[in-house]
Amino acid sequence: MNAREKALTDVDPAILEEAADWLMRLHADDVDPAEWAEMERWRALSPAHGRAWQRAEALLGSLQSLPASPARAALERPDRRRRQLLRLIWLPALPAGWFAWQHVSVDGERFRTATGEQREITLADGTRLLLNTATEIVVRFDAETRLIRLRGGELLVTSAPDRQPRPRPLVIATADGTARPIGTRFSVRRADGDRFSRVTVYEGTVEVEAAGIRRRVGHGERIRFGAFGPGTPENVDPAIDAAWSNGMIIARGMRLADLIAELDRYRPGLLRCHADVAELRVSGTFPALDPERSLNLLAASFPLSIRRRGRYWVTVEPG
Repeated sequence: MNAREKALTDVDPAILEEAADWLMRLHADDVDPAEWAEMERWRALSPAHGRAWQRAEALLGSLQSLPASPARAALERPDRRRRQLLRLIWLPALPAGWFAWQHVSVDGERFRTATGEQREITLADGTRLLLNTATEIVVRFDAETRLIRLRGGELLVTSAPDRQPRPRPLVIATADGTARPIGTRFSVRRADGDRFSRVTVYEGTVEVEAAGIRRRVGHGERIRFGAFGPGTPENVDPAIDAAWSNGMIIARGMRLADLIAELDRYRPGLLRCHADVAELRVSGTFPALDPERSLNLLAASFPLSIRRRGRYWVTVEPG
C-alpha cells in the first residue's frame, strides 16, 4: 500500500460513517444548496474529514467501471440499508475489489467494455457484435449451441449462419430469458438499473423466451421480458433505437430525466437530473460517447444549468 492509499484508509470509522451518511443524503434528487454547503463545512472540519470525503468521491468515480456493478447499484437505490454502502466505503483499495470481480471464474470467453467505451467483435462463426458502454458478455460455443451470455449492458448482434454439418442455434441469454435470432440484426439490453431485458429487432425475426413463454419479434419491434415472461411487442423507429451503435442518442420529445439517465451510462461517477426539470421534453441528437459535450449542448439549448460538485458528481438543474 502506498502513502496515498494509507492516508485514505487511516480514517476514524465514525468519520467514515458520517461520509456514508453524506453520500446518501446528497444522492437524493431534491437535495438543496444548503445541504451542499453544510457538507462542505463538515469536510473542512479536519484533514481526516477531507480524506473520508476524498475516498467517497473515489468510490463514485469507480462505480461505472464495471457493468451491472453491485457497488453502483447500492448508490442507485437510496432506500437500501446504509451499511451496504458503508461497507463499500470501507474497502481499503477500490482497484483491488474491482480486480477480484473481473477475475471471477466464468464458463467461456469473456469480453467487456468500460464506461464510455464501445467495442466490435467478430466471433468464430462470423457473427458480428458491438458491445455498448459498460457491457460484459461470455461466449461459449460447443457441439450443441452457440451461446452468448449478456451479464450486463447492451449488445448489437448481426448473426451469421452456422456452417457446422448440423447447424447450432445462436442463443443470447440474459438473467431474464433468451433470444434466438432467425437470420437477423438486433440488440439486447439488460443494463445496470434495468428491471427487465429488452430486445429490439432491426432486421429479420427473433424468438424470445422467458418464464416458459415464447414470442416472436419482427423488424421494427421491441419487446421487454423478465420474470413476468415476454411482454407485448411495440413498434419502434430503428434509426432512433439503434443510434447508440453510431455513438449517438436521438431524442424526440424525450423526458429530460430519461435522457440524463442514458447519458449517465456513458460517464464515470453520478449524473443526476433535478426533479424540477425532470419532465422537460427534449428533442435533438446528442453524442453519447462525449457526455460532457451533450451536457453543454443541453445547457446551450434549454433553460438548464449544469452544476458540478467535484469531478464525478454532476446535476442538471433549472437554468
